[in-house]
Amino acid sequence: MTTTDDTQKTPDTDQENPLTNIMVNILIPVVALSILSKSGDKAWHIGPLYGMIIAIAFPTIYGIWFLAKNRKFNFFSILGVIGILLTGSITLYVWEGDGSIKPNAALLFAIKEAAIPLLLGATVLYSHKTSKPLVEMFLLNPDILDIPRIEKAIEQKGAHAAYDTLRWKGTWMLAGSLMLSSVFNFILAMIFLSGQTDREGYNAAVGKLTWVGFLVIGIPLMVIMLSGLFYLIKNIRTLTGLDKDEVFLPR
Repeated sequence: MTTTDDTQKTPDTDQENPLTNIMVNILIPVVALSILSKSGDKAWHIGPLYGMIIAIAFPTIYGIWFLAKNRKFNFFSILGVIGILLTGSITLYVWEGDGSIKPNAALLFAIKEAAIPLLLGATVLYSHKTSKPLVEMFLLNPDILDIPRIEKAIEQKGAHAAYDTLRWKGTWMLAGSLMLSSVFNFILAMIFLSGQTDREGYNAAVGKLTWVGFLVIGIPLMVIMLSGLFYLIKNIRTLTGLDKDEVFLPR
């Protein structure tokens, strides 16, 4: 059935809580890797092995639970879980039986850290040629913007070419920020993990990489994406003549 002007789409209310996301995917792993992983005499010093297990288990279980609960089995969500499992796999490989770390641990971890956002960026670019460009998931999100109204206004204005160009620019903004993240991820991983020779130091380095990466990569990436969103909205309003309330879905 075709959507009409009188039909208002309500946004999806079952969204992931960002505070829960940060706690499960950043805070708990950081605490597990930097504090619990120590081999000390405190009750919470459970050692590198169990510290790494906790750091991997919480994000993995939460990610699988969220995917199953919301039935949103998209490429990006699955890749996030795969990334966590890769951390565990690399850790098992580089940990030697005597408690030392293989000399190529930093390079392997850096490649993993760089590969995921690089693959995401490439997927964003490729998706522009498909029927479901991923820019619509992250920037032109139909759960936030009134896409049917916007597209109807574009059709009335005869601005299809300009709108397509704008969507392509949004795609490059998103892909470019992910590719930049890939470079920084590689550099940070090499800085923190190079020279680590034992499990405790390895865990501490991975923990530091987690929170520092969030601060120097994650937050700027979110700022870039928000800037891209505002840029797109500004130009959409120019193309369509719609005001801000008309561009966004009613809350």
